[in-house]
Amino acid sequence: MGALLVTAGREADGAVPDSGMWSPAWPILGKTVLQRWIERVHGLGVGLVSVVDRNPQESHRVQTMVDWAKEGVEQILLIVLGAYAEIDLPDLIRFHSQGQRQVTKVFDQRGPIGISLLDRGCLLKADQTSQDRDMPSSRYDFLGYVVRLSSTANYRQLVEDALLARCGIKPTGSQIRPSVWIDDTAHVDPSARIEAPCYIGPGTRIKAGVAITGCSSVERNSEIDLGTRLVHTSIQANTYVAPGLYFRESVVDGTKVEHLARGVTVDLGTAGLAARIGTHARHGHRSPKLTLVSDLARRTPRQREPDVAVLQRDQEPQKDRRERLR
Repeated sequence: MGALLVTAGREADGAVPDSGMWSPAWPILGKTVLQRWIERVHGLGVGLVSVVDRNPQESHRVQTMVDWAKEGVEQILLIVLGAYAEIDLPDLIRFHSQGQRQVTKVFDQRGPIGISLLDRGCLLKADQTSQDRDMPSSRYDFLGYVVRLSSTANYRQLVEDALLARCGIKPTGSQIRPSVWIDDTAHVDPSARIEAPCYIGPGTRIKAGVAITGCSSVERNSEIDLGTRLVHTSIQANTYVAPGLYFRESVVDGTKVEHLARGVTVDLGTAGLAARIGTHARHGHRSPKLTLVSDLARRTPRQREPDVAVLQRDQEPQKDRRERLR
């Protein structure tokens, strides 16, 4: 048996058009959806696994399956990434084996979810430009947990469901107390307030006075500077956030933040409030770039905040704020 996983193609490392900031490369509590699918497929004992980019003509994916069929692979599991679904794969295989068709497709109540099981025979009969959806197929109805990952809001739903144990995703790292996962390589200042449920990934630095609450997550190699608060917010990998900010119902990736309730995306980089940390960043001290960003955050003249609850300075006295907003 072989498994072919089809990613989002050239958009895999960047945002998907018309989906806000959402990117398939975003990890979910330590691992991407692709990584989690690969682990599940390997758990079936499948040794032949390949990942290809999505192609409008589908010729590359079909050719890969045809080549496998010619080499004697009897069944091929095709997963077109676009959803996280907790399908019982052994049950799907049993259902397919008992059916009368050479192709089985998985559906939920909203329609197909991009998972098919194909027999070798149907691929040998197909030419290289044939598309698997033209083949007669059986329908496998799945009633379990599914999230279609097509937007930043869907991503946050999956993160929250995982933290609240509504689905089977297990965060990486150590569970130091109920519903709080902190990787062994993360550094959390003793004064930081960490409330369940939450996730703090490997190589992260949580500075003094930071508060992380309300199903928030901080992915690998990120840094949350002094006094910043996260509520129902996800910080993506390799992201630096300046001191004294307040994020709620948001996702921050590098310099950009998307506020989900308002559907607004803001670039914080020009104001020195966020930065992308290089993947080569060393742990134990901050890079010169991050020091510059932090200094800029302190020196930048304060202007009236946009009507988005992501740029609010937590430690500003209310009286001063009223004076400034007159």
